[in-house]
Amino acid sequence: MIRSAFPRRPLLLGAAAAGLAGPGLAQGIEPAEAPRRAERWRDLKEAIFGDRRTEPAGNAIALEAPARALDAAAVPISLALAAEVVPQVRALYLVIDENPSPLAARFQAGPSGDLRVLSTRVRVDAYSFVHAVAETADGRLLETARFVKAAGGCSAPVGGNLEAARQRMGRMRMALPEGPPAAGRAVPVQVALSHPNTSGLQMDQLTRLSIPAEFMRELVVTYRGAEVLRIESDIAIAENPTFGFALLGEPGGELRVVAADNRERRFEGSWTLASAG
Repeated sequence: MIRSAFPRRPLLLGAAAAGLAGPGLAQGIEPAEAPRRAERWRDLKEAIFGDRRTEPAGNAIALEAPARALDAAAVPISLALAAEVVPQVRALYLVIDENPSPLAARFQAGPSGDLRVLSTRVRVDAYSFVHAVAETADGRLLETARFVKAAGGCSAPVGGNLEAARQRMGRMRMALPEGPPAAGRAVPVQVALSHPNTSGLQMDQLTRLSIPAEFMRELVVTYRGAEVLRIESDIAIAENPTFGFALLGEPGGELRVVAADNRERRFEGSWTLASAG
């Protein structure tokens, strides 16, 4: 049975909102809000990392997020590491400061993988900094942030029919936009899990009753039997969780994805990545 390495984190009541004043002002934050957001981020860092010090990532991490999201329940996020830090980074934390459960996901590189590129879609509950923190093999924590204007994502209605979504639960899709991997060439991979990923904050539009939380909490990717990527996640990941990552290796192996949700349901998918032609 797969068990998450971190508990679901509730809203830290009484803590102020996140962000550093300088970057915040550059991204359109009201000056009066900057101290509150900076205090929030300090509180979150202490809750997640303890007394460990973080440092600005500079060009080591490229974090892309829309300044104003079209859909607060499905905000696209992408991360890319500079080539020189790829071998050093073993984990990436994605934190949405103003969400009820701020620690959205933790991405951990497996023995045969790395975190050079990552992507997903998240829920954003209020105008918020989105922080990415990279953890290196020698224990350094490198942080960067983007400010996203979005609200109500965690309580937004489920898209479509909830019962139909539950019946589809567990189905997986995989795509190789640039074809299968080849020796010395990493290729992008996209995997998607059909799952309503309800947050516990949504309301059934017909009954007006609260919808219980049912969300993916872990997903593990292996290729040729070796772990490539492990993702631990929470309610901030959008409905039908979708993740992009890079895969390096010889073609012809089996790509296997195993996921589990907070109700201890287990889902599996596998594909043989035959060489092109």
